[in-house]
Amino acid sequence: MTRVATRWRGCAVAVVAALCDCASGPTLHGGVYRDRERGFAIAAPPPDWQRIGVEDARLAFRGPNHESMALLTHCDAGDAAPAVLARRLRVGLGAHQLDEEHTTELAGRPAEVQWITVGESRVKAVTRVASPCVEDFVLVARDDFGAAERVFDAWWASFAPAREATP
Repeated sequence: MTRVATRWRGCAVAVVAALCDCASGPTLHGGVYRDRERGFAIAAPPPDWQRIGVEDARLAFRGPNHESMALLTHCDAGDAAPAVLARRLRVGLGAHQLDEEHTTELAGRPAEVQWITVGESRVKAVTRVASPCVEDFVLVARDDFGAAERVFDAWWASFAPAREATP
């Protein structure tokens, strides 16, 4: 398994498990998280979503029904297309069913949106590419996926790069 696929598997497992309750990375100011290292801002989710620490995630939250969402970033993608990187993310999930996918744009860059079933959980992932960097926004929910998805969609849509990140 490649280094990138191994990293994606670790990230996906971490998001699904959401094991750690510690937080670091972006800081909250006026309802917006800002990350000076990676150069982005993103709105805070509703107050019933608690910030948690997840290995390899820049930012992660646990919702009121134990759903999880996270922002994962890395700057080793080269010129890979969003669809290719989205497939790599799916590989990291293990056994799954791809329910739907389509291309969109996020903050002026191409992105791939996918809905995936993993066991009893639903996953929605948005993969944005600003070569050589990639942002993966991932939601994992078992119960009331629709409500969690509405929060997730508002969250990732608020993403704004202050500058494009550099490796």
